[in-house]
Amino acid sequence: MSKTDPETGLLPQQRLFADEFLVDFNGTGAYKRAGYKATGNAAYVGASKLLANPKVQTYLAKRQAELTEKLGSDQEQALQNVIDMAQGDIRCLVDSQGRLKPLQDLTRAEAILIQGFEAEEMHEWVGEGEARKREWVGTRYKYKLVNMLDARKLLGLHHGLFNTRKVEHSGPGGGPIQSQVVKDLLELAEGADTGPGPAASRR
Repeated sequence: MSKTDPETGLLPQQRLFADEFLVDFNGTGAYKRAGYKATGNAAYVGASKLLANPKVQTYLAKRQAELTEKLGSDQEQALQNVIDMAQGDIRCLVDSQGRLKPLQDLTRAEAILIQGFEAEEMHEWVGEGEARKREWVGTRYKYKLVNMLDARKLLGLHHGLFNTRKVEHSGPGGGPIQSQVVKDLLELAEGADTGPGPAASRR
């Protein structure tokens, strides 16, 4: 027999329904994904009853508040990442001899200046005749740096420095929308391709 969760007062299947509902806000779909057997209109009615349950409503409100807070935190981190990209100094990536530092020695703010890298094994032929063979002599690392100009443009747009884009303040039906600038910030900070940037190599 299923036990009620002492924290929420919900049965496991009821909590699963609520979690599934938060995925797409489709009551009937959440009802089915939670394992309830009803279909068609019966599934709709069952979902409606669950959504009217005060304990389900309390749980949904709590989870929505948590998700909203997390989204705000994610956006703040994305903005900080773009700031680090825009204000970064590539000199922090090299040592006093001008050689690129190992990746594991970079701080987060330094590593974010690198958009990607590839490793190439280096070999050379040694010996003569039948004894001639290829020997590994090292690994060359090629780094692609972030496009700082793109990051600076996005940062400027975020702060309203350029009047080049119309931003709506409401979506369909007057609801809130996420501005394209914020979407661009999130996309860039998550490592999306920002176009051709300078490349560096390390041996």
